[in-house]
Amino acid sequence: MERAEQALKCKLHPLHRRLLQEVGNGGFGPANGLIGLPGGKVDDDGRSVVELREQLFADPTGAGVPAQVVPLCDWGSGTWSCVDEDTGHVLMLDETGLTDTQISLHDWMADWVNGVLLAERLFTFEERSGINPFTKTPMIARLRSRPIGVPYRGRTS
Repeated sequence: MERAEQALKCKLHPLHRRLLQEVGNGGFGPANGLIGLPGGKVDDDGRSVVELREQLFADPTGAGVPAQVVPLCDWGSGTWSCVDEDTGHVLMLDETGLTDTQISLHDWMADWVNGVLLAERLFTFEERSGINPFTKTPMIARLRSRPIGVPYRGRTS
């Protein structure tokens, strides 16, 4: 744990730390499951949370994302849940940047445990109509759109 925190350059939020130590080193939770520390559950590309953070937030200008922002899980289509390890807020990362959901890690995990459809709390959706290519009948597709929340304004040191 200490080596991972050194590599991440931040201390994990107490709940994030407990989840990884007491429940499992990733592989459980919303979306595709929490990504573990080195030696634990990796993402679909074989990366631990340490390696994933380095790649997601690589910025050659040095003006990147604050060290306390750590990826939690992958929602697909280039969208990730992250956590601000200082505040415990769940953030969403997509092509537009970081969004603060204003949901605590505690509430996020409690909702998941209680069967709440987290996507409904985290994203807006658009409906599009079309023709089903197999049945040739009209259909309505519900597509995930933007994360719900406010632009992230965390500390940058």
